[in-house]
Amino acid sequence: MSAAVSATKVRAQRLLDERVTNSRLHEDLLASAEGRDDQELTEMELEQVAKYRTRAEEIDKELNELDGVLDRELSSAEASKKIRARLQGVTPVAEIEGGETKYRTFATYARDVLIAKYPEIAMRAGGDVVRDAARERLLRAPAHTVTTDVEGLLPPQHIAQIMDIIDASRPVVVTGNRVNLNNGKLTWPKITSRPRVRVQTTEKTETSSVRMGVDMMDETADTYLGAGNLSWQAINWSTPDALQLWFELAAEQYAIETEAAADHVLAKAASTIGSGSLSAAGGNTFEEWMAAVTAGVAQVYDATRAIPDTVYLSPDMFFDAASLVSNTNANLINSGSLNIAGLSGTLAGLRVVTSAGFKVSTAIVGDSRALLVGETPGAPVELRAVEPSIGGMEVGVIGAFKAISFDDERFADIGAAT
Repeated sequence: MSAAVSATKVRAQRLLDERVTNSRLHEDLLASAEGRDDQELTEMELEQVAKYRTRAEEIDKELNELDGVLDRELSSAEASKKIRARLQGVTPVAEIEGGETKYRTFATYARDVLIAKYPEIAMRAGGDVVRDAARERLLRAPAHTVTTDVEGLLPPQHIAQIMDIIDASRPVVVTGNRVNLNNGKLTWPKITSRPRVRVQTTEKTETSSVRMGVDMMDETADTYLGAGNLSWQAINWSTPDALQLWFELAAEQYAIETEAAADHVLAKAASTIGSGSLSAAGGNTFEEWMAAVTAGVAQVYDATRAIPDTVYLSPDMFFDAASLVSNTNANLINSGSLNIAGLSGTLAGLRVVTSAGFKVSTAIVGDSRALLVGETPGAPVELRAVEPSIGGMEVGVIGAFKAISFDDERFADIGAAT
């Protein structure tokens, strides 16, 4: 430390002591006046108070100037130290500012870590004193804030979207003849006998005749019902909407049940003239598929004169057909085109409909016009009943449904399943 700086500090300390003494005398004089009855300062006391205040201002002004001198000297000394260290090739240490360690470079931080951690390096750097200084600087280093320290500022990311599969499709049901059910019974006329036309044997001779007969057929519809109960909180605080999701899931289950019922009707009808031409999935060739479809169409046509328009398949049989290749191809008919994404397409000119409601190994050739489907309009109908006493809502879906085979012989089972 230079002599000039030492003298500045000595003078500053003396002025500080004088400032304290001056302030105490000023306060004592005022306290003496306040203790008298008139509480007034004499002329001499007023002059003395003015001297104390003037001297206080003079001391404060000089102290400010001396403080500036000391700051400049300190900054100059620190800068000189850094420059000399760099000129001598010495790695600078960290700086202490406001009681915290400020590492200006990663090299200074790494130096302290190595010295504090490894005794051999500490000995080379200067021994225990250098090691203790490095440890102290590391302890003073600013605390690191990581995500685990501010969990309250990091809310979880919620994906407000249902990514599960909700499938309310009914591929078989939509192919049938649809009628709206206005009550619980489905009725339709069915021809039971047809007029006869014959060659007249001779002129003016009668021919035999058969009356025309039409009977009224009927089936009672089945009612499908699903119910649940949701709290007010679940309905109003959920994202996505829990109430809407419940109805979507209930509609999916309604679709699964009614589609399975229609599939069962087709399978039962087709079993009456089933040929069983195809084996389980994986054991059929392209030629066997074309032969089975053609045979099924022929069976239906021979029995009813109806021309089938649809091939109904279980998923395993659809993939079996879609995976086949042939070196010969069909020569007189178009083999078809299947769409794996939609589980649909054409096969030998017939529409392909795939339904998960069929049993495995199901393959049916049929006339979709012979499938009658009666259903409540808008089914499944949504039901809601507010329950104020428990803060909730009772919900449900309902619908009447009936699938009917108008003529069983218009469907032929060409698969292994019956």
